[in-house]
Amino acid sequence: MIKPTQLSNIQDDLIQNHAELIVKGLLDKKAREKLKYVVIKEHGHVVKGNEDIADYIVQETVGTGIIEDIIKDKSITDIGYNGVDLIIESNDKKKKYTGDREISEDYIIRIIQKFANAVGEDFTPKKPILNAVFENIRINAVHKARSPYGTTMSMRIVRPRLALNENNFNKFAPSFMYDFFKSSVLAQTNIAISGEVGTGKTELQKLLISFVPFNDKIIMIEDVLESHVKEIFPEKDIYSWTTSGDTTITVLVKEALRNNPRWIIISETRGEEAYEMIQAVLSGHHIVTTLHAVNAAAIPRRFVNMAKIGYSVSEETLEQDIRRYFDFGVHLKRINFKGYTYRYLSEVIEFGEKDRTIFKQRFHNGQLIYETGKLSDEFREKLEEKNIHLDFPENDKGIIML
Repeated sequence: MIKPTQLSNIQDDLIQNHAELIVKGLLDKKAREKLKYVVIKEHGHVVKGNEDIADYIVQETVGTGIIEDIIKDKSITDIGYNGVDLIIESNDKKKKYTGDREISEDYIIRIIQKFANAVGEDFTPKKPILNAVFENIRINAVHKARSPYGTTMSMRIVRPRLALNENNFNKFAPSFMYDFFKSSVLAQTNIAISGEVGTGKTELQKLLISFVPFNDKIIMIEDVLESHVKEIFPEKDIYSWTTSGDTTITVLVKEALRNNPRWIIISETRGEEAYEMIQAVLSGHHIVTTLHAVNAAAIPRRFVNMAKIGYSVSEETLEQDIRRYFDFGVHLKRINFKGYTYRYLSEVIEFGEKDRTIFKQRFHNGQLIYETGKLSDEFREKLEEKNIHLDFPENDKGIIML
């Protein structure tokens, strides 16, 4: 339809001047239409009004072959290239690409370059690492100059949806725990969610946000726009902020206090911002955050160690404050079983002078086996003050078949 040299020249021009539109075109048909009319307008001497030629140019410029097709599958969350194989992950499965299309390193580099151009970054031996976020795709790439087995790429596709919800909660934990979490948010308790990467911490955090009423102002703080809570919950009063350069989580937590929020939601606590977060709790604000910890009981000590990174603190006093003013520690796990990935609620602990295990659960041979403990009188009083009825089966045991 068009000479290769003409196509190459047009592609170079589009990449140079319309890189954002090219990357948007990966997921957005409207962006492709806009790009088509850019081609017709700016390269009319080649296209000569022929929309078929313009469509072909857009397809060859935007198209990413198999990765474009994979992204269209709404169940896919991660696409990776380890220098040799293309790896595809959904919420419950992980597999190698075994299709009949060739996946070469040159092909992967072309994908990476499109994102680099879109965000105005270089990806070269002199600048061998790319971290980019565009729309709802986050990409990390390491150049073969620093990756001896070939260029690597990790792509996370974040879709604005509530993946954990009331309809599928019983694959995560018994339904009475859904009511427990809802009641805990309505009672304005402070909750820390721990677990390894990929256990579903962000999805549980979004579920908890779903229970916050409109009257409660929420400030959401993230490193990158990943939760999309304003899109998921347009009816709520949400301020959505992201970090950048000197604008750290610590800075944004301090700014949050000037905006009179009821809730400060921190996507992940990793460092000295833990201290400012704890101060926010002490001043009467409510927190939901995630972090990495080996179990729920380890959460207070992890907070103390993170706060020490930037502040001189009395460890004993700070841990006492955390145990007194953070209500619950929640720990999540995931396990691979017969080719599928299962994410589940492992334990819920109520903090205090002595931790109280409210709920614990383990995975065994395709089943979730759970036990419950006893809710504290203090938590019961919070529920009563808010006129919240919670039917919680204390000292109970049961099995969920998956």
